[in-house]
Amino acid sequence: MTEKEFEQLYGRKPYKKRVRYKIYWGRIFIALLILVLIIYLIVKAVSGLISIIKKTGGDDSSSMAAAVSQSQSAQADSGEKSKTEKQEDTVSDKIDAGALTVCIDAGHGGYDAGTTDMTGLRQEKTDTLEAALKIKAELEKMGVTVIMTREDDTALEHAERCAAANDAKADMFVSVHRNSSDRDYQGVEIWVNNAKPEYDVKLAENILSGLREVGISEDRGVQYGYVGNSTVNYYVNADTVMPSCIIELGFISSDFDNQLFDEHLDEYAKAAAKAIVRTSKEIGLIDGSGKRTDPEQLISKEKEINGGAEDEDSQADESQGDDYNENGGQTEGEVYNTQENEAYDPSQDTDQYTDETAYY
Repeated sequence: MTEKEFEQLYGRKPYKKRVRYKIYWGRIFIALLILVLIIYLIVKAVSGLISIIKKTGGDDSSSMAAAVSQSQSAQADSGEKSKTEKQEDTVSDKIDAGALTVCIDAGHGGYDAGTTDMTGLRQEKTDTLEAALKIKAELEKMGVTVIMTREDDTALEHAERCAAANDAKADMFVSVHRNSSDRDYQGVEIWVNNAKPEYDVKLAENILSGLREVGISEDRGVQYGYVGNSTVNYYVNADTVMPSCIIELGFISSDFDNQLFDEHLDEYAKAAAKAIVRTSKEIGLIDGSGKRTDPEQLISKEKEINGGAEDEDSQADESQGDDYNENGGQTEGEVYNTQENEAYDPSQDTDQYTDETAYY
């Protein structure tokens, strides 16, 4: 019946049944938790974005864009300062074309393979050539005139290597080799004339410092004379008239050194090249602007070949054996490396030298 009919029959309006709604408190609690979690994630995302913006050198979108492009110079933040320092470092390495002449010698070559790794497949002559060519490329980028003793798999006598540098009136001579030992040795060392010529030592120290910054397994230091005999020198360190050194770029008998060589060779080459140019500036051969200050060839005056040593005893490094023992390295008479097959003996005529076995 209708409401009107009900009212006519009973004299009153019908009572309406109240509808009760059930409240699901559990669902409300879960919804609130989800909302709080969403708000937390939004806050974290915003915080992370702000952190990224700050790291890229800006507190707003315009400064962030400038940091990413690195092509605008309108910023004064720390990121831009680092960029400027890198640019200045690059500029400082540049010198006038032809202001410096350097001879780079890739050790061994041709029938003289040098030493090998444990498999016998990796040859020293190949590694040294690859490294020498990369150093050449880096030096030429900086304006250095580079003389190469070899640019392919060619065998050369030690006298030919020295003549190439001397005849070209090179200012510095750097020979690249790999070390070898049947013991568990690793690391980089650099050899110079046992008279410890000032320029030679500085050249070696700067190169070693640069390689160390790149990353080497062990710093074996600057060494003097000939391995196992400090009273004689390696031929190329004795018969070149300019500052010279032999870089032993890790042990080819060490898997770890070989890994570092393969992974960082480009960086090693750049570090060596920069060290060569840095040395020329530190000793005053080239000024800060990259101009040559002395037109004459750079000569290592302390070398015996240049009249710097009065007798054989003045070239000997009497403390070498003790130093090696303290450092846990070689003792006098122990031979472990193979950078050259021959040592120059100052007590003999210029063309004579002692023969040493190359492989140990």
